[in-house]
Amino acid sequence: MNDIWRIVNEGPDTPAVRFGIRAIQDAAERAAGCRLPASGHADGNAVRLSLAAPEDGVPEDGYRIRVTEPEGECQTARIIGYDGIALMYGCMDFAGKYLSQASLSRKAANPYYVRPLFTREKLPETDCAVSPSVARRGLWTWGLAVYDWRGYLENMARLKLNEVIIWNDFAPTNGREIAARAHELGIRVIWGYAWGWDTTMKLDVSEEASQAIADRYEREYADLGGDGIYFQSFTETKEETLGGRLIAEAVVEFVNRTAGKLFSRHPNLRIQFGLHAESVKHRLEYIAHVDPRLEIIWENCGDFPWHTMPDRTDRPEETRDLTEKILTLRPEAGDGAVLKSMIQLDWGHFRHQEGPAALGCADEATIRAREEPTKRIWRYIAGEWIDHGEKCLDTVRRFAERGNTALYNLLEDGLFERMIPLSAALYAECCFDCRRDWHTILRECIQQTEILI
Repeated sequence: MNDIWRIVNEGPDTPAVRFGIRAIQDAAERAAGCRLPASGHADGNAVRLSLAAPEDGVPEDGYRIRVTEPEGECQTARIIGYDGIALMYGCMDFAGKYLSQASLSRKAANPYYVRPLFTREKLPETDCAVSPSVARRGLWTWGLAVYDWRGYLENMARLKLNEVIIWNDFAPTNGREIAARAHELGIRVIWGYAWGWDTTMKLDVSEEASQAIADRYEREYADLGGDGIYFQSFTETKEETLGGRLIAEAVVEFVNRTAGKLFSRHPNLRIQFGLHAESVKHRLEYIAHVDPRLEIIWENCGDFPWHTMPDRTDRPEETRDLTEKILTLRPEAGDGAVLKSMIQLDWGHFRHQEGPAALGCADEATIRAREEPTKRIWRYIAGEWIDHGEKCLDTVRRFAERGNTALYNLLEDGLFERMIPLSAALYAECCFDCRRDWHTILRECIQQTEILI
């Protein structure tokens, strides 16, 4: 076979597709020591990128990867996307999953465990078409725990995630720049700020409090170029009452009034209500009356994958029961969840932001100093995900069956901008294609070169 391979982009020349092409080039360089040139045409071996035509058999919002037998001296790998973002996803999986598997010799010698790719030996045949199981899938993070915002967004794109909730004490001064780059990569940005939430619990459901929240949106977030807002209120407690009032009743009254003020000026604004379950799980009859225009994003609904500690698995039936209840509470609403069991903030050393600042612009020395301690935590978490991760897959399947849902995972202060931990890859794969079995997902993620074990 002709040993010269090229990447031929017959699809759109967009930042997302260019990012996907770069992923293929990086993977080829790791696998074969050569960087595939990208050109407008090629007569020999080629990885061809294109948008789908009706006859291509590409599912909605998905992609198809097809590698055929050589014809004469040449072989073609086709990556076909439903749109430009799906085409980027196809590139990511061609680079991360297909090439990782194709490089395995599956025998001990000749070649020694690893097959050389993009040489005279042909690429193995494949034909797969995939579409997302969960349409809205992403991450949740405090903005102060992002050290390199570009790297954070780019690793989200590598995992085919398309929404991020960024919580801040103050709106970031570079918010418009962050939102613009996120949109290039097919990622929607949800800005998060408090509607009464604080590290100390307090109850203020006054008209003045509602108006101050609406005014803050106009002042800080309306012009940031985001795709919605997310808030938490005074529900993060195991108690059912606060200040002499039933929390479930008070919070519904408060958020409906406050959201009404915002909807009166911005009727199409996407608003997410981050609701901690402990204080309201026995009072769901009140929560059912949350304004249907709001998405309830549930948190803290029991054991793994809801709990911050990945080895908290002692109440599986109770967790499963609560999950079913929240999925059937408002069947027509676009509700969702923040799953957990990855790295969270170190609350023992937490400090609120002192004022507005640029998000995710830390110096390299700060980032390097955090790498080894962070890797140690990720190794602990990886072991627990290997053991318990099938429960996450089961939870994702329940949300996917419901449809019209959003899923996020809490990933903050984990240097995700510089490393893709196994647990994040497993979570993302569950959300993108929960039709596969757990052991297939686990094996493919572990065998990808770029995943931190």
